[in-house]
Amino acid sequence: MQYPKISIVTPSYNQAAYVPWTVRSVLLQRYPNLEYIVMDGGSKDNTVEVLKPYVDRLAHFQSERDKGQSDAIKRGFDRCSGEIMAYLNSDDMLAPGALHYVADFFARNPDVDAVYSHRLTVDGHNLAKWYWILPEHSNWYQMRWDLIPQESCFWRRRYFDKCGNVDDSLRFAIDYDLFTRYMQAGAKFVRVNRFLGVFREHEEAKTSQLMNTVGASEINKVREKYGIKLGRTAPFVSARFYYAALRNGEAFAYKRKQLPGCLPGIRYDYNEAWGGLLDDPRLPPIAPSST
Repeated sequence: MQYPKISIVTPSYNQAAYVPWTVRSVLLQRYPNLEYIVMDGGSKDNTVEVLKPYVDRLAHFQSERDKGQSDAIKRGFDRCSGEIMAYLNSDDMLAPGALHYVADFFARNPDVDAVYSHRLTVDGHNLAKWYWILPEHSNWYQMRWDLIPQESCFWRRRYFDKCGNVDDSLRFAIDYDLFTRYMQAGAKFVRVNRFLGVFREHEEAKTSQLMNTVGASEINKVREKYGIKLGRTAPFVSARFYYAALRNGEAFAYKRKQLPGCLPGIRYDYNEAWGGLLDDPRLPPIAPSST
């Protein structure tokens, strides 16, 4: 098949402990038509040093002061030329085989504009912690509650061109705003039954720090911006949706079920799902451009 160009942007700031895992999880996809851009905000730790072995595999790398995560993503997207787009935060990872799967899925489903998966969460030591097993996509639910796993979401460029770049005034609800904009513009989203990405939960993570303060405020701001009304039963419906995903994930782990992108159960080192490649300093050769 002819591989469509996939553009991925990773914003980073002082994430030297995790960003090599992120970058390796992308480069080890061995996807032959990849445009990978890393936008570092002038980190004061040793991020630049730990990324030196990978810079020649990147379409663009810079380390200079920016206005924050959303500004880094926005400027990274301005450099993108791919038919398929995504961003991956500098403490998250892709699952093995994610990019080939996404390219093939879009080729087989020309009516689909965006795709995402269930969520697998690991801790700061790469140990699997918990899963979200999500229902099939619903615009009604997902436009009201921020539950699309951003690290697993890929979309066609046509909606980026149609709807514009990320809102760089946001710190937390960047993805919620973007995906809601796409859905309101008519984009067709599909949740696939596998894991495409891995979300990292650790003490320094922005999601952990901001969820109940800036996060809640920005999510409400996005709802108001797009005229989304929740109604009096919203707390009940939101809790039901969220906890159903968690309960399904607990059952998934307890029964030691397995889908592409994970291993059975929890507390395993996610590097094992990669066959130990994520902490191997070597990189394989770039895959051929066509088959």
